[in-house]
Amino acid sequence: MSATTPIATQCHGYTPVPMALMTPDEVPAVDLYRRDLNTGRLQLYRAANVPITQDDLNKLAETQINWLYAAEIDPDEMQMVIRRKLDALVRDDSVGIRDRFRKLNDIVTEVLSSAFEVNNTDEIVSSSAEIGQLAVRVLCEDEMTAGDLISLMHHDFQTATHSLNVAYMMVILARKMHLVPDSELSAVAAAGILHDIGKLSVSDRILSKNDRLQRREQRVAQKHPALGFNRLCRRVDISFAQLMVIYQHHERMHGRGYPVGACDDEIHPWARLCSVVNVFDSLISNRPYRKRYPLHEAISMMDEHLSDGLDQEMYRCWKQYILKK
Repeated sequence: MSATTPIATQCHGYTPVPMALMTPDEVPAVDLYRRDLNTGRLQLYRAANVPITQDDLNKLAETQINWLYAAEIDPDEMQMVIRRKLDALVRDDSVGIRDRFRKLNDIVTEVLSSAFEVNNTDEIVSSSAEIGQLAVRVLCEDEMTAGDLISLMHHDFQTATHSLNVAYMMVILARKMHLVPDSELSAVAAAGILHDIGKLSVSDRILSKNDRLQRREQRVAQKHPALGFNRLCRRVDISFAQLMVIYQHHERMHGRGYPVGACDDEIHPWARLCSVVNVFDSLISNRPYRKRYPLHEAISMMDEHLSDGLDQEMYRCWKQYILKK
């Protein structure tokens, strides 16, 4: 991550420390706090004069606590530590691919959630590019099955989680389709991470509603592709293909998608790619109004009607990958 990228929300000026990446010797000897998931308040976890042990780190991992917080650490220095540790993680062949992906995903989920929460466009784009590079490094090793990938991803309805899932699956499908050379896969991943950036301009009341949206609310939510496009279209660090993922991932081949009803070859190949995995991830992820569907049930639902309007060659390729034993 770049030195300016905020890693996890800084709670009242406290710097987040990525415990999932640390060894006991690397943990700073300062007061460390944990954030209460219910209240968001910080509580003292370990005083500076009590060293962190490997058993402590194991227990934090078991309870899925990846971050502690400290007031006496320079945030820019910690950003560099995180970047160095993540770069080392994805290259560490002594760690199994599943463990590397799980740890990487846990950390970058916090990274992206923080960037989205801060809602600074420069930081979001920078985070997306760097996370894309890290993810591709692991995903291109070809050792994870579809079952492995799905089981290691998170499946809540948060925009950051969904964006990462879509990015991972876009990389897999792009490789299966030979859509781009490997050198462009990190750009594909970044496009996946950014595809729903327009939702940051939509009310959370609508995005997190515990029931299906009313027609008026649907119209508001359906503005997010255009909102995302307008947010990024003047940037020189976003490619045309990436912009089309953001703008066209809800368009359909039959012309009945949105925002403008583009059809067939009017829809960019990267956007068609995103559409397939976007629908799939929406089915296998929890939503405020329903639980996630099992893989085979999700595929059955897509076969019945939800794949209408998707690129059928891409959908068949994705289905084959998901159902492969």
